[in-house]
Amino acid sequence: MKILTIDFESFYSREFSLTKVTTEEYIRSPQFEVIGAAVQVDDGEPQWFSGDAEAMHQFLSQFDWANSLALAHNAPFDGAILNWVFGLRPKGWLDTLSMGRALHGTEVGGSLKVLAQHYGLGEKGTEVENALGLHRTDFSPEQLARYGEYCKNDVALTWDLFGQMSKGFPKIELRLIDLTVRMFTEPVLQLDKGMLDLHLELERMRKTEILSNFDKDTLMSNPKFADLLRDLNVVPPMKKSPTNGKQTYAFSKTDEAFKALLEHENANVQVLVAARLGTKSTIEETRTERFIGIASRGPMPVPLRYYAAHTGRWGGDDKINLQNLQRTSPLKKSIEAPDGYMMIDSDSSQIEARTLAWLAEQNDLVDAFDRGEDVYKIMASAIYGKDVLQITKDERFVGKTTILGCIGAGSMVLCGSGWKPIEQVTSEDKLWDGEEWVCHQGLVPKGEKETLSLLGLWLTPDHKVLCGTQWLEAQSVVADANTLCQALGTGAENLPLQAISPGKDGGYAHSLSNAIADYQSTPLTIKTLRTLKVQDAIFALKNRLQKLASYIGVTPRYCLTTNIGNAYSIGCPPRLVGATLQLTEHICTTGGAVYQYTSNGGRTEPRFFSMHKRLRGGMFQVLKWIGLMLTEIMSPTTSNLYPGAPTLKTNEKLQPLSRKLQTYDLAYAGPKNRYTVLTAQGPMIVHNCGYGMGAAKFQAQLKNFNVGIELDEAKRIIDTYRATYPKIVELWKSAASALKAILQNQQTTLGRGDVLKIEGSGGVLLPNGLYLRYPNLRKLQDDDGEIELVYDTKKGKAVIPTRIYGGKVIENVCQALARIVIGEQMLMVAKKYRVVMTVHDAIACIVPTEQVETAKEYVEMCMRTRPDWGMELPLNCEAGYGSNYGAC
Repeated sequence: MKILTIDFESFYSREFSLTKVTTEEYIRSPQFEVIGAAVQVDDGEPQWFSGDAEAMHQFLSQFDWANSLALAHNAPFDGAILNWVFGLRPKGWLDTLSMGRALHGTEVGGSLKVLAQHYGLGEKGTEVENALGLHRTDFSPEQLARYGEYCKNDVALTWDLFGQMSKGFPKIELRLIDLTVRMFTEPVLQLDKGMLDLHLELERMRKTEILSNFDKDTLMSNPKFADLLRDLNVVPPMKKSPTNGKQTYAFSKTDEAFKALLEHENANVQVLVAARLGTKSTIEETRTERFIGIASRGPMPVPLRYYAAHTGRWGGDDKINLQNLQRTSPLKKSIEAPDGYMMIDSDSSQIEARTLAWLAEQNDLVDAFDRGEDVYKIMASAIYGKDVLQITKDERFVGKTTILGCIGAGSMVLCGSGWKPIEQVTSEDKLWDGEEWVCHQGLVPKGEKETLSLLGLWLTPDHKVLCGTQWLEAQSVVADANTLCQALGTGAENLPLQAISPGKDGGYAHSLSNAIADYQSTPLTIKTLRTLKVQDAIFALKNRLQKLASYIGVTPRYCLTTNIGNAYSIGCPPRLVGATLQLTEHICTTGGAVYQYTSNGGRTEPRFFSMHKRLRGGMFQVLKWIGLMLTEIMSPTTSNLYPGAPTLKTNEKLQPLSRKLQTYDLAYAGPKNRYTVLTAQGPMIVHNCGYGMGAAKFQAQLKNFNVGIELDEAKRIIDTYRATYPKIVELWKSAASALKAILQNQQTTLGRGDVLKIEGSGGVLLPNGLYLRYPNLRKLQDDDGEIELVYDTKKGKAVIPTRIYGGKVIENVCQALARIVIGEQMLMVAKKYRVVMTVHDAIACIVPTEQVETAKEYVEMCMRTRPDWGMELPLNCEAGYGSNYGAC
């Protein structure tokens, strides 16, 4: 098959270029103009042509695109021009920019210039610099001829570069590059512009309301702005001052940790950070505006960057990152399948955790995953020497305690230096166990798992939380308001100074302090925290909602409470401008009604209000708690606020949200085996994992759960545990040895069989033929004088040292293997249905509506198919479908 190498030259100016607008907007703009193009057939001489649109189409049409592979450097750009402007589609795409990312990562760079220099192929010209602001008719014949030579040289360099990089480059990866390019160059998805217009309007209203509460001095004062972040349960990012070497706030435009808050899951954080940085719009506004622009110009191209991460994962591109759309985002719901089609979105279940067990050759655990069995009972079976079916509830609990739950990445842990994301906690950090500072024995990666939200803290449902004197599973704490209050109260009782900071009045910050009620406020509430926040909500006009789900705005307001007899009332928050009161005819379940709106991000009329006893110094209102309170004793003064909307006894409880996250835990957290984490409404104390515990610590851990065993029995159980799952324990140590082999340019293997090979400084050879690299791996002394291993990573244009250790290597390897599996499955799905997107471990495709059930079965079959290099790897998936991406 012939290869047609192509390169387009197009008009650009200081006001109109790819540095000012997205690739999609640039090519679809009325200002776009092709100056000329060069095409080379295989290794022949490049041909240059310049002419008007009709002449250019005639020139391009002489090549057999439909039966040829097209090659370009940055194929999404040239491919979009070829298809969107001239209606020509090749049989497949090759892209040297994508290949360069996979082969060289941060070591070389991705531009044609640096890659050509790296391979010694010649120099890229500079004639394009002289074309600034020139339309085709502005060029003199001499200028146009020089421009043509420049373009032909680019084509020749691209062909030669492909010849060098394609040697040994995996064919399956070339097919994935083609699939990725086509997602952008051959768009089929539609955008609901009406939904997007409404979402943008409401986003701007919400931003205006939030900013109206703060003056410029508050936003620009470092201490005041830090307090605002803390009130939103965000730990202000810190950095070392270049002047005095002390810690100071990292609030500048060059601070990556601060800029990352622009994409925080809390929209209010986005608003405040954007205001501080002086940007006119939040990320959500800007992204919505871009979606609206795309919707007005045509189908939505899906811009994905092939090999964006060194583990091979795809990333967002073209300034609309589809990899981090929130589950209930209206943007997600605005992405629709074309007429006559449905979207199927299938997510690989726990693929990294399954890969970890498989890679460690922990075959019994692999088999358990494969069969969908209860892992806790399996562990108990090994401990007690009984059949799984005979394991009692108590015995299962002991087995479960050896494999305790874990905490989602990003969760904040209280350390001696302040609050830190759990994945950044080191063995040098001391932890607060609720009474004293304790040591621990390091971070334990636990793989990707299903987690639930406990007031914004993501953790596995079985993770233990301290509620007074008893340990309860997170899923039980979420389900009961009284227990939830007790857990918050326990966590807030003895906080050290590192956890709290003085507020304006000299008191503690709202997010980390509490106020005790004079007496019991409701039958289900013993202690009410000052951390509770009001959810100030409105009803939007019904005819403007269209297909859009509801919205919600959160406005914390400090208010006093009033005792009105049998129940207790607070001042009603004011309605927003333009809000319309809408009364309901009948509500049977306040919990269900409130949750229906709040979980979907909905704005509801403030018809439900919290009821509390008068607290010392006042308190915060909280909307979502109403569903957990008994309302039969409500007095007429309160219940008549909205005649016609009678409130009956609550009979439903809020259901916790869930998501799959990379999880971690901390081993040996002091003699009590516990540490403090931060939720959206204050701190809680959680139990640490059982990994690596000795007999005495395991005995103490069980005692915390009111399970008493003798020390000899504890030792027997620990020995059984280590004998049962020794391979996973060994894998972390093996990864540390693998790093040393890379550092010393030696060869070895890692994990199961010959799947992973360490080839010296080249890195880890993966089963698809590419490498997981740690460029410039070296020893480095940290600020505390400790020696650690680091390698170079790239953030923007800056290359920075990044710490690496055995556990992190395994996380990287499992992610890389999972990505290879997903890639193979994508190609399998694409044989029958059009793949339109991939997000992390999920694949989205479109199928004819009448085939959706059959297609769903086919997609699930593909995502359960094991790779040739991992026939024992247990795989599973969950799939859904709908008319839009958000409905899947």
